Amino acid sequence: MEMILEELKAAVVGMEVERAVELTQKALDAGLSAEEVLRGALIPAMDVVGEQYERGERYVPEMLLSAHAMKGAMEKLRPLLARPGARMEGKVVIGTVEGDLHDIGKNLVTMMLEGAGFEVH
Repeated sequence: MEMILEELKAAVVGMEVERAVELTQKALDAGLSAEEVLRGALIPAMDVVGEQYERGERYVPEMLLSAHAMKGAMEKLRPLLARPGARMEGKVVIGTVEGDLHDIGKNLVTMMLEGAGFEVH
């Protein structure tokens, strides 16, 4: 099962949306919990992406592509994480100024917060 998580982490870092979704389902089918998938692959993947960005090895569009892969995986996990008894870190409300067309930063932060286990509105 560790191998599935490593493959999923690599898919997110590698900006492979479809592969990330497939591997998420494979991990769930193998008996891993949504929280194990989130904390064992998705969060570590975005940690790697963030570190690469800080070192100047990635740019914002590449971060968004990895975040999009994570978002695809999260769509599989979200219903399972929302079940009673599932651990949520907290709730966050996020927004932009009305009419702001540049919502890339907001979307990136939203995906990162969801990946870290927060409910985002």
